[in-house]
Amino acid sequence: MNHKSLANYLFIILCFFKSAYANDSQLSVEGAWIAEAPPVSKVMVAYMTLRNSGKDPIEIIAAESDIYSSIEFHETVHEGGLAKMLRHGSLKILPNQSLQLKRGGKHLMLFNPTKRLKTGDIVTIQLTMKNNICQSISVPVKKSQF
Repeated sequence: MNHKSLANYLFIILCFFKSAYANDSQLSVEGAWIAEAPPVSKVMVAYMTLRNSGKDPIEIIAAESDIYSSIEFHETVHEGGLAKMLRHGSLKILPNQSLQLKRGGKHLMLFNPTKRLKTGDIVTIQLTMKNNICQSISVPVKKSQF
C-alpha cells in the first residue's frame, strides 16, 4: 500500500469515528452528479445543491475521494466579456440556506481520476466541515447536461 492510499484510508477511518460521535450534520446534498468526461481527460467536474438546515453556518473546508488525486472548490466568473476560474479555499452555506454548485458558477473540480469513469458509475466523496465533522456522499456519473 502506498503512502497516499494509507493516508486516504486513515482519513476515512478518522472521519467515520468523528461522525459517529458528533451530532448529526445539518448538511444535505441534493441532485449531485459528475459530468462524464472523455477518456483522456484528467479533470472532471461535479455539481450539486448543498443545503444547511441548521441554525449555524456550515463551512466545507475539504473534499476527498480515493478516485481522484485532489478535489478543489472553483467558481467561474465573467469579467470584461471573458470567463475565468477562481479557486476557493472553502464553501460556506448560511443557516437555512442552500448553495448551488452549477455550470457557470461554483463547482467541484476533480483532478486525475485513477480510472475511466462512465455514466452509471458512483463516486464516493468525503466532505470535511470546519468543525471536523465529515460527511460521505455518493455521486453518480452522468452524461453532460447542457
